[in-house]
Amino acid sequence: MIPSQLQRNVVRTDTPAVYAHYIVTTNSLYPLALVCDEKDRLIGVIGSGEINPIKNDLIYQNCGEICNSNFCFLENGSEASIYSKARNIFAEKQLITLPIIDENKMPVRLFGKWQAFFRESYKDLPYFFYAHGLLSAAKYAKKQGYNRISTIEFGVAGGRGLIHMELYAREISRLANIEIDVYGFDSGKGLYSPRDYRDCPQEWIEGDFKMNINGLQSQLYKAKLVIGDICESTKTFLDRFNPAPIAFISVDVDHYTPTTAILDMLLQDHKYYVPVVTMYFDDVLDTMEFQGETLAIKEFNARNETIKISPEHTRFDEIWMHSESSINDWKNIHLSAMKWCSRFEHPLYTTKRTSNEIL
Repeated sequence: MIPSQLQRNVVRTDTPAVYAHYIVTTNSLYPLALVCDEKDRLIGVIGSGEINPIKNDLIYQNCGEICNSNFCFLENGSEASIYSKARNIFAEKQLITLPIIDENKMPVRLFGKWQAFFRESYKDLPYFFYAHGLLSAAKYAKKQGYNRISTIEFGVAGGRGLIHMELYAREISRLANIEIDVYGFDSGKGLYSPRDYRDCPQEWIEGDFKMNINGLQSQLYKAKLVIGDICESTKTFLDRFNPAPIAFISVDVDHYTPTTAILDMLLQDHKYYVPVVTMYFDDVLDTMEFQGETLAIKEFNARNETIKISPEHTRFDEIWMHSESSINDWKNIHLSAMKWCSRFEHPLYTTKRTSNEIL
């Protein structure tokens, strides 16, 4: 008996191929049709490679005629075994989904590429918004022709976020086949005293979020710490380190003043950035529209014509769309803090499409 959660992906050999096309094109997480015989044994699969309308006239074919009978699969077993084998297969082959079958060739599960590298959906991971933002940024950069990019966390504090950013960078590097360098900016001494109302004195005091520099450094793999006043280190970083183009930035500095310095760094030469930089702002709040990171973004957009951060306002009471007890409250309020810095005059900003056909 095929598990009910798989039945939507199952087709028979005599099923019209257009139905398999529907399954594959509408299921973004598991875009795979499982072709089974009359005894529910898995005999082939249909993915995007088999349903290319240019190669196959699907209207006049059935699933048995176009399925791939030499498909890759995983044998059912322990989670550790499945995870290990899947990682190796996905690293070597251009696949998105693998079926898991039992000893009778009955499909029992589907295992996705993202699961193989993140074990589960990245939305269930600590700092999942780093995984989400960095994965999106890496895929975009690869599409633009980059083979190496940089990611930065501004406001490292204890380092838990940077440790996870580096972990995700290593996984995504394999996933997207792109090198990712990781940098972390921090004063090392915690927050400084707020200069005026814009630095949110109602929220922060001097010395919050101090760092154990040596302790954190020992937990990092290759990530580089940039220690010092962020208002000063952002002025020299690009010349000093000559980083690979920056694709993802996390801003968690709480204050208005260092946020303005970080955003001013975005005005430097296009060679240091991909055309659209994915950004995460931890402390953009509608309740502090005229303070902190929110105010810095608003002023940045007002000052600059060809480099803009969008959406300028976030969170938009999105939290109220979910029940108070739901974990989705926390997830959505953090995902709504994702923004994109578009560099409209970047040499690679325009599309690379070579025909009038929009795919």
